Amino acid sequence: MFNLVLICNEEKIFDGNVSAVKIETKNGPVTILPKHQAYMSKISKNLIYTPSGEDHKSIDISDGFVYTNGSVCFAVVDK
Repeated sequence: MFNLVLICNEEKIFDGNVSAVKIETKNGPVTILPKHQAYMSKISKNLIYTPSGEDHKSIDISDGFVYTNGSVCFAVVDK
């Protein structure tokens, strides 16, 4: 597990533990897992995350970016 902080329109809409974050980038799909190497990218289309003990959740977005250092993932998106 690792922490995901999801911000949309300057409001934090999720802050909690997740097992995976799947994003669609301009270069194709990327899955971020615990202890992922440092990574930053522009994202588009959608973001799917799996909160601890829950089914996956999906957010359709028009633009955004994601950054992870392996223990925390920050995603700032625009719907």
